[in-house]
Amino acid sequence: MSETLTRQQRSAASLADALGLPKPTPQQAAIIEAPPDGPLLVVAGAGSGKTETMTSRVVWLVANGFVEPDQVLGLTFTRKAATELAERIGLRLRQLQACDVWHPRPEDEETGAEVLGGTPTVSTYHSYAGRLVREHALRLGYESESRLLSEAAAWQYAAEVVAAYDGPMDHVPVAESTVTSAVVDLAG
Repeated sequence: MSETLTRQQRSAASLADALGLPKPTPQQAAIIEAPPDGPLLVVAGAGSGKTETMTSRVVWLVANGFVEPDQVLGLTFTRKAATELAERIGLRLRQLQACDVWHPRPEDEETGAEVLGGTPTVSTYHSYAGRLVREHALRLGYESESRLLSEAAAWQYAAEVVAAYDGPMDHVPVAESTVTSAVVDLAG
């Protein structure tokens, strides 16, 4: 058992057993059971089990009472990775609850209904940033319908504007693509 665990905490291996999953490798277990009180950087290549390790980390944090599911924010670069991570986390948390290893929150004393622990937020970096802009745009002096453009969309809009310009360009000694790049940089 890892030195960072107390006797009440479940190890990554014991949670994997309870969920009927393969035991994590020693490297994965070290990441999953890392102290929850600070940031954690993990560098891993393609096919190394990053999504499974991130999923197991969330399950370990929830099962040991360090976080509630709605306190989890998982960010990835691609929609495919975000979808896969969200599906795995959701599945594992349901399995965790079903195998009686974790109890989401105590029942409400007045109604006896179970108080749910919420749902983790899993998104791409860009999508989450867009959500923040929509939710807090008015605080920043922007319309709430504002949205962030990806680099590709910004380039496309700038290229359309530059190409559509029909004014004098005799004094501009650079290519259209250079002007487009300058417009994108200026907008940024």
